Amino acid sequence: MQAFAACRLRIGLIGILGMAALAIDSQAQTPASTGATASGGGAPVLRADPTELGLEVPDVEPVAGGDRRVMVKTDDDELVVAKVYVEMGSRLLVILPDGRIQSVEKSAATETDRPFVGVTAAELSAKLAKKFPGFQVKSTKHFVYVYNTSPLFFTGTNLILESLYPGLFNLCKQRKLDVADPPYPLVVVMFRTRKEWSDYMHGMFGDTSVAAFYHGVTNRVMMYEQSELGVQAPELAQKEIITTVAHEGTHQILHNIGVQRRLSRWPMWISEGLPEYFSPTTVGKTMRWKGVGTVNDLRMMAIDRMLKNGSRGDGKYGSTVEAVISTPDFESDGYAWSWALTHFLGEKKREPFYKYVAAVSKLGPFEKLNDTEQRLLFAQYFGGDFDKLSTDLIAHLKKLPYVDPIENMTHYVVMLTYPVGGGVSRSYTVTASPTEVEQIRQRMLLRLPPDVQREARFEVRPLPTRSGATTFADRWLQQ
Repeated sequence: MQAFAACRLRIGLIGILGMAALAIDSQAQTPASTGATASGGGAPVLRADPTELGLEVPDVEPVAGGDRRVMVKTDDDELVVAKVYVEMGSRLLVILPDGRIQSVEKSAATETDRPFVGVTAAELSAKLAKKFPGFQVKSTKHFVYVYNTSPLFFTGTNLILESLYPGLFNLCKQRKLDVADPPYPLVVVMFRTRKEWSDYMHGMFGDTSVAAFYHGVTNRVMMYEQSELGVQAPELAQKEIITTVAHEGTHQILHNIGVQRRLSRWPMWISEGLPEYFSPTTVGKTMRWKGVGTVNDLRMMAIDRMLKNGSRGDGKYGSTVEAVISTPDFESDGYAWSWALTHFLGEKKREPFYKYVAAVSKLGPFEKLNDTEQRLLFAQYFGGDFDKLSTDLIAHLKKLPYVDPIENMTHYVVMLTYPVGGGVSRSYTVTASPTEVEQIRQRMLLRLPPDVQREARFEVRPLPTRSGATTFADRWLQQ
C-alpha cells in the first residue's frame, strides 16, 4: 500500500494466527480453531495526492528537476547541496545528501553548480546516533541500521538485505532495466517493540497488522521485532518476519537503484507483487535471499486454501487476472494473488514481463494510471484475453511445489488421561502454539465432572511436524 509514501506489507496476522494455533481435537478429528500510458506521451490522468505523502506542495503539475542543484537548509538547519527532484509551483521537492526528500520554498533555495555528493556511512551513522539516543547504529556495505532490538534480529535482517541487494541489482541489470547504485547508504530503523514503533510513528497505523513499511519520503524502512505472533507461534513468526524484511527491503532497493522512481504510484498488483516475487528467503543459519522465482510458501498456502475452496474470493476463476490488476488496495489474500500473478508472468512470460516492468518504471513522481490505462498497458504486453490468462494462471499455480509452513512447524500434543467407570479414557488436542498449551489444558479439564478433574493427568509432547504429531497422538489414543 502506498499511502503515507509507505509500501506496507500486511501478512494477515489474525488469519495466520488461526492457522498457527490450529487445534485438532481427538474426539472430533477435525480442526477446532482455527492521460497517457507509462510508455510515452503526456501526463497520466490521475496523480497521487501529495498530502498522503506528508509533503507540502501546491496543487499544480509537477515538473522534473533534471540535473539542477540547489543550496538549501535541512530540517536540522544544515546547509547542503541538494538535487531538485520535482518543481511544483512555488516549491521544490529536493533530494538531500542522505536520500530524504524535503519540500522547500523556491525562495529558500539557491541554484548552484556545486556537485551533489551523497553522505558517507560514517557521517550518516553519527547523525542517526544523535537522532536515536539509546539505539545502536551499525553500517554495512549498502545499509545503515539503527536499532534497539536483539542482536539476533539485527544479524538476521542484515544477512537478508546484504544478500538481497546485489542479487536484485544484478538481476535487474541482466534484464536490461536501467539501474545505478544510490550515492548514499540506505537506512533501516528497527524498534524492539510494537509500542515503541507506534509511538515513534505517532500511531499512524492504529491497530492494523502492519509490522514494517518502506517510507518513500524519508527513504527508510521502519519495522519492529516483537509481535503477538512471535509469542503465540514463534516458528511461523520467524518465517513471517524474514518475509516482511525481504519484502520491504526490496521496495527500498528498487526505489533507490532506479527501477521504481521515488513517489511514483505503480499499479498495486505489480507494486506489491514484484517485491513478493523478488524476495524469497531461507530460514535458519543460512538466512539469506534465495533468488527470484522460488515459491513463497506463506503466499502459496493462502492460494492453495482458496483453490481448494473453489474460489479466489469472488468465486470466478475467469475473472482472477482482471480482478487482481484492477484492485486499488490489498488485504492479505490480495498480496497472495499479486505474488501469484507476478510469479506466473515472470516465469512463463519472462520477456514481456520485464518489458512491462520497464514501462511502468517510466512513471514519474505522483504519476499513476487510471483503470483503463492499467488494462491497456497490461494487454499491450500480455494480451487482453483475461479468461485464458486466468485459466493459465490457475494451471500454473496448481503445479507449483511448496512446503506448507504450518505442517513443518513444531506441534504440541496435549494428552489427557482420566478415569471412567472401572477403566481409563484418553483424549488429545494438537496445537502449533506453545502459549495455547495451558489454555487447551484448562478447556479439556473443564469438560470433565468436578470429581473426575482431581484425578485427571496431562502430558505434553512436542513433535517436529503436524502430521507427525497427529500420527503419534492417534497411536497413543489406541494404547
